[in-house]
Amino acid sequence: MADRSDRTRGRTADSPRRWRGRLGGSAGAGDTRPLLDDTARERAIYEALKAADEVAAALQAHLIEEHRAEPERSAPPTPFTNSLKLLRQARERLGTGLRAIEADKIAASDQISLRNH
Repeated sequence: MADRSDRTRGRTADSPRRWRGRLGGSAGAGDTRPLLDDTARERAIYEALKAADEVAAALQAHLIEEHRAEPERSAPPTPFTNSLKLLRQARERLGTGLRAIEADKIAASDQISLRNH
C-alpha cells in the first residue's frame, strides 16, 4: 500500500483539490456555484412557466378568434367555453408559480417579453 505522503504529495489539508470530491466542487469561502446554480434554476423555471403561459394564451386566442368561443365567464357551457375555463385555471396556476419565484425580478432582464413592447 502506498505511504500516506505519496497519496497527498504536495497537498495540504486546506488544498482545494483534496476536498473537491467531498464538497461536490472546489473548496473555499469564495465558491459561488451554489448561488449561480440557484439563479440558473430559477431562470429555467421562469422560462418554462412563461413558455407554458404563452402557449395557454395562444390557445385562448385561437378558441376565441377561430372557434368563436365566448370569453365571458358567465357564458353558457360549450366545449369551447369549457376549454377556455381550463386554460384560465392553468394560467392562474402559472401566475402563482411565476410570483413564487419572483418573476418580476427575472423578467426585468428578459429581452423578448412582449409585455415590455
